[in-house]
Amino acid sequence: MPETNTLIFAVSFTVYSLAIVAVGVYSSRFARRSDEDYFLANRSLGKWVAALSASASSESGWVTLGLVGMAFTHGVQAYWIIPGCLIGFAFNWFIVAGRLSDQSRKLGAVTVPDFFAFRFRERFPILRILCVVVIAVAMLLYVAAQFAAAGKSFSASFDNVEYRYGVLLGALIVLAYTVSGGFRAVCWTDFLQALLMVGALAIFPIYLLCIEGGYGFITDKLGSASAELLQFTPDATMWALVGFLLGHTALGVNFGYPGQPHVLIRFMALKSRKEAMFGGVIALCWGALVYWGAVTVGLIARAMLIEGAEWTSALAGTDGEQGLVLAARYMLPGVVSGVVLAAVLAAICSTADSQLVVAASAIANDIYARLFSKAGKADHLFVDRLTVFVLGALAALLVYDRNVQVYKYVLFYGWAFLGASFGPQLILALFWKRASYAGCIAGMVVGFAVAIIWPNVYDEAATGVHVYNLPLAFVCAFVVNVIVSLAFPSARGGLQDIEPLSSDAT
Repeated sequence: MPETNTLIFAVSFTVYSLAIVAVGVYSSRFARRSDEDYFLANRSLGKWVAALSASASSESGWVTLGLVGMAFTHGVQAYWIIPGCLIGFAFNWFIVAGRLSDQSRKLGAVTVPDFFAFRFRERFPILRILCVVVIAVAMLLYVAAQFAAAGKSFSASFDNVEYRYGVLLGALIVLAYTVSGGFRAVCWTDFLQALLMVGALAIFPIYLLCIEGGYGFITDKLGSASAELLQFTPDATMWALVGFLLGHTALGVNFGYPGQPHVLIRFMALKSRKEAMFGGVIALCWGALVYWGAVTVGLIARAMLIEGAEWTSALAGTDGEQGLVLAARYMLPGVVSGVVLAAVLAAICSTADSQLVVAASAIANDIYARLFSKAGKADHLFVDRLTVFVLGALAALLVYDRNVQVYKYVLFYGWAFLGASFGPQLILALFWKRASYAGCIAGMVVGFAVAIIWPNVYDEAATGVHVYNLPLAFVCAFVVNVIVSLAFPSARGGLQDIEPLSSDAT
């Protein structure tokens, strides 16, 4: 890239970064000194902000880097991720969102652990502490993956920025506004970042298709290199096909959506239940455009590597996760390429900030405020902000000198741990009147344990069948929850007995 374009690229990106931090900090002026405002924006989210901020927070650097890299590596099979995620979007918004909004409001629940503890009238905080442990472990890994994505993005965009310094820069940008503004700042900035993401990931691939000759260019180049890159489904046994469809590259991702606290918290913060239906339509449209764009960019980058485009030499022998950033850097004017990098950072920030707030709420609200502190809620804010900062710093240190593969790090660890631990339990708690306290604890323990253990004991190479840990752990947790709930029913009522509780209840 010429020196002038590099300067313009850097300036446009810097202006974006400062604007996002300014919006986040400005939003803190509207914050009230209460835990409910810091963690739920006083339950005031409308459909547009809720839908776009929830969508952006669930589709992180694994889309702008990881999904691009998956398409680069595996070819057109990556398009399976579109139904693989949109089904989860639809289930969350049309089935879960409205009911969770109503019930959390009645219970006075500020966090997801609050919801479970109040739903089952917990007296001794076993379930609450278990929720916090799962969230802290999973979110630390999840946020670390986002900062690793930031490191990759900055190192690909600026020749003089090393990966580890990119990690620190990404962490600094996120913490600058998240610490001060809490959930309100996160939602405002995520809303803007979602708009930027859909603009970059919908328009840029169309531009690339136009200048390179459309899908014919992709099929010609990929086909000349390997027929497998154009194979939409695996050519193997029935079990291999089932494994593919339920794997992390296709429909298996769906099992994670009902269990992501950083998404569920948006539903709890809705103004009212009626916002959920229209919010779902917005989220589905946004998701379809973003997923299509990320996969298409990955395919074009691979096709151009096969063709021998000079800029693609940096992608040779890699996982291709830097394809979007490099394509924008070398194929767009400086100011426009700066906007695309900003979109990549937007995806990273919109997930990392949400996860930091949720993890902080689990530690500061569900442990410190609920169990130990008898002080007023305003006195908890210092602990809330300190927890966000400490968790962000730990996440950055975790990947400071470790260049991880973002796609797998997210889906096999953060996404799978949360989806299996919380998803089955939330569904049963919301919709099954016989769901019990003991069943919820048993299901959460089993889901978390299976999600951790399975990738370390299952030898996919020996069987030839891919078994993604999330669907397996989800099903195990669901079944165990049902069995234990029937064997050990709750003594203090079921779903129909939910009544408003004080937010100070334990």
